[in-house]
Order: sequence, then C-alpha cells, then structure tokens
Amino acid sequence: MRKVIKIINDIPLFKKIFSIFFIFVFIPLLILSSQFISQIDFYINDKLHSQLENASNMTISNFKKAIELAINLAYTIYSDPRVIETVNTRYMSVEEFYDAYEKNIKPILQNARILYPQISQITIYCDNPTILNADGLAFLTDEYKKFLQKGEKEGKNLYVLSGLENEKPYVSIVLNLNFYEQYVPKYQQSTIKKFLRIDLNRVYLNSILSTFKDGHIFIADEKDTVYFSDLLYYNQVGRLSDLLKEEKNQTIVFEKLLSTELPYFENWRYIVTTNNNGISKRLLEHQRNYLAIVVLCFVLAFFALFLIINSVVSRLSLLARHIKKARKQQFESINIEAGKDEIGQVIEEFNIMAQKIKELLEKEIKYELRQKELALEKKQAEINALQSQINPHFLFNTLETIRMRSMLKKEFETANAIKLLAKLLKRSIRWENDLITIEEEVSAIYDYLEIQKYRFGEKLKFEVEVEEDVKSTKIPKMTIQPLVENACVHGIENSKGEGRILVKVFKEGDMIAIHVEDNGKGLEDDKITELLRFVKGLSSDKASSVGLKNVFRRLELFYDKDFSFDILRGELGGLKVVIKIPNKRDFEDAVQSVDS
Repeated sequence: MRKVIKIINDIPLFKKIFSIFFIFVFIPLLILSSQFISQIDFYINDKLHSQLENASNMTISNFKKAIELAINLAYTIYSDPRVIETVNTRYMSVEEFYDAYEKNIKPILQNARILYPQISQITIYCDNPTILNADGLAFLTDEYKKFLQKGEKEGKNLYVLSGLENEKPYVSIVLNLNFYEQYVPKYQQSTIKKFLRIDLNRVYLNSILSTFKDGHIFIADEKDTVYFSDLLYYNQVGRLSDLLKEEKNQTIVFEKLLSTELPYFENWRYIVTTNNNGISKRLLEHQRNYLAIVVLCFVLAFFALFLIINSVVSRLSLLARHIKKARKQQFESINIEAGKDEIGQVIEEFNIMAQKIKELLEKEIKYELRQKELALEKKQAEINALQSQINPHFLFNTLETIRMRSMLKKEFETANAIKLLAKLLKRSIRWENDLITIEEEVSAIYDYLEIQKYRFGEKLKFEVEVEEDVKSTKIPKMTIQPLVENACVHGIENSKGEGRILVKVFKEGDMIAIHVEDNGKGLEDDKITELLRFVKGLSSDKASSVGLKNVFRRLELFYDKDFSFDILRGELGGLKVVIKIPNKRDFEDAVQSVDS
C-alpha cells in the first residue's frame, strides 16, 4: 500500500487529476448517457402516444356530441304527438293528407335540417295506405322493412344501421315510433308500423375527424368497413387494411370500441394512426439534441478542468519557490492575483507572514486604541440614557402639579385632559414592547379623542367599535392612533360643522380589518392616489403625512407583504383608511428584526 501511495505521490498533480477525470467521470458518464438516451426515447415515445391519445379523445368527443345531438332530435320527433297523429290518421282525400303533412311534419323536418348539419336526411316510414310519399315521409315498402325488422328481432327501440343503398353508403339512426302505442290508449290498438330514419351527414362528420392533425382517425363497423375518416371522399367507404396501405408510413397507435362513447354503435370501433416518419423524426431530433448537449458538456468540462488544473499547479509552483526563498530569510510577497480559493488564501497568509514586525505591532496598537474608543462610547451612551430618564420625570411631575392645581380650582375638565395627556406622553416615551393588544391601543385612542374633545367641544363626535374576538390580538404599537390623529388634524380641524370620527376593528376572514374614517372635506381622486404613493414610499412630496407613512413602514417591517393599506373616499364624506393585517402570527422574529 505504501508503494502505491508513493507512486501516486510521485505523479504530477496535472496528470493525476486528468486520470481521475477520465477513469471515474468521463467513462462512467459515457455509459450512463447511452442508457439515459434509451430511457429518454422510451419516455418521449410514451409522451407522444399520450399526446396523440388526448388529442384524439378530444376529436372523438366532438364526434360524439354531434351524434348525440342527432339522437336527441330523434327522441324529440319520437315524442311529438303531431307526428304520431299524422302517421296514424286514415285520410279520406289527398288534400286532407297534404294539409296534415304541411301543418305537422314539414316544419319539423325543415327546422331540423337547418339546425343539424350532421344530418343529411330525415325520413318517417309507415305502412299507412292512405298517405303519399312526400319529403321526409314515405310508405313502408318491403325494401325498408329490414330497417324495422332488425330492431324488432333484437328487442331494441333505437339502433344504428349501415350499408349501401343505391350503391351509396349510409349510416342511419333508426328509431321505432311506438311511444304512443304503448302509453296512450288512443293508439294502443293501432296496427300501423312506423319508424324514423335519420341519415348521418358523413361529409360533415368526416370534417370533425379532420381536426385531428397528428394523424388519422378511422371509424369502422363490425365488418371492418370504414364509414368515417378524414381520408374518405364523398360517398366513399373502404376496408381499413386497404386505407392503411394507401396511406403509407401509418402506424396504429391504439384502437377502442366506439360503443364505450356511443352505446348504440355496437361493435363499432375507432382506430387512431400516426405517421411513422413523424415519430422517428422527433425521436431522432431529441437524440441529436441530447448528444449535442452531452458532447458540449464534456468539451466545456474538459476545458474548465484544464483551466482549473493550470491555475492550481501554477500558483502552487510559485508558492513553493517563495517558500524556498523564505528558508534563506528572503521574505518576498507573491505579487499576483491569488484569488479567494484555498490556494489563494494560503498565498495571502504567506504574504501576511512576510510583512515586517513593525507593521504587525502597528496593527496591534491600532486595535487596542479602537477597543478603548468603543469602551468610551459605551460609557457615554449609558450616561445619555440616564440623562434621558431625568427630563421625562420632570415633565410628568410638572403635569401632575398642574393637574392638582386644576383640581383645587375645581377645573375638573382641564385636570382630566392633563391626566390623559400625561398618560399619552408616558406611553410614547416609555416604548418598552413593540407589540401591544388591540384593547390597549384602543384605550390610548380613547384618551387621545377625549383630549381632542376637550379642545373641540361638542364639535367632535366619535365612535369606536371593536369586536370582542380581536381585543386580545397583538399588533404593532402606534398602529391606529396616528390614523385617528391624522383624521382629527386634516379632517376635523378644517371642517366648519360637526366633526365625526368612526373607528372599527373587526375580523374579516383570516385577517383583522381596521377602518378609520372622518367626515371632513376629503380629497380628489388624484390627490388620494398621490397621498397613497407617498405613504408607500413611491414619492416624497407630502411632508404633512409623515404619520401615515410611519404607520405603513412599521406594518411593512412586521408583516412584510402580508398586509394591505388603502386610502379611500369614506361613506361619511371624508377620507377612510383601511388596513388589513393577519389575525394569527408568531411575532417574535418580526420584533427582533425591527429592533435590529
């Protein structure tokens, strides 16, 4: 083992790294790539088949809808009493028959031909000897009794027949018109046989199948005769095998029973084919793209590896030469772009070690001086903090003295206003926690509004509505009070009549909604937009609305983008500020981020 390690250590670094790359990277990846290509081919082939199936299902769905509409029309005629009345009546004259036909049969058939392009012909056959052949109505001859006999034999009321008639192919929906004979006493004794035949418009239905652009769809009966396909011309049918021979390079992707979609088409099936060349071309294209990417990646990897090895070897060689000089007390800095990798760090450390002792001492002295400066700054900050505690105490004591004097003079209203002012000042100076409950915030709002009421008198009316469920929820301090203050300053002060302020806090889904509204003069829409832009930091020309901007900024620090802030026209006539914040949130991280 030691001999092996010695041999490895004697090999130059350049050769070792390239040998490892070729043996353990290049060759395994080459093998894996070939396997991966085969898997990719399978995946692409499966995906193409899936796409073809989805596309063909959409086309068959449209085909199905067209057939179902024709079947619905058949049932509509089937249940129409006018039709049954006409074919069951024994007519005494030709005029009587044509009157009934013109009134009951002809309008139905004409409307159906206009509204249903998937239908080429509608005919009612019956063996009533008193009727005459007309458009859509014919006497039931022996030639057409086969249409009725199939249903009677199999006990079916609605079925599909196909074949050739006068050397022209047809696919017909046949419906036995026996509805009234079963359920209406008037016709239960009728012996007239009658059925409805709807010939499907194969040209129109073939045009639906032609919307499938990735191949062809063939719909064939139980005898393998194709009646519907985008490859069929007018009045053309053919064997499936013959059509596939004529259309070269077609592969059957899948085939399914049409009866799963349309139950009346028993033993019919639809076959989906696609072009072999198209699939092969796509697979070959993907293989070429993948091989090109693999080759490009190997070339780039080889080139990058060469650059990295060259960078490593050249810097290590240079470092080795300078270390040899250091043995001879020749401390020279390595003046190259060493970089920030491990070798660059080693070179940087070597340059630091080569510096003179005087430079090291200077750094140590500067460090000590900096530590002393920081200590002095810390002490000065402590002294300033103590001094900041003195002034508020003096202010509170003074206010308390004025309040007591007012009480002695029986100026109770003034004394109460001073008391509320002192509470507000204590709250703003002694910040303590960044988060308070909504109940605490609302308490401060009451204090502020009572002070304003002392100022404005009966001119100011206010309402504060807070749902019980949200009172214990914590929000950032000074969220609502600046909004109320803004309403007083900009809404009530400029108002000549009675001023109203409405504050609402309530749950709205997963959010807490805060509404602050006044009945001041308000602003024009463009001014509101300009104010909202200033509050959100998009402009800087509204110095008088700093309070709103500070509220928005604090909400942004706490909630990031999980809140909304809007300024609207209020129902009271003034402005309305609407804030929505999350109802539940762990604020510990948010508070720390604001403090930092």
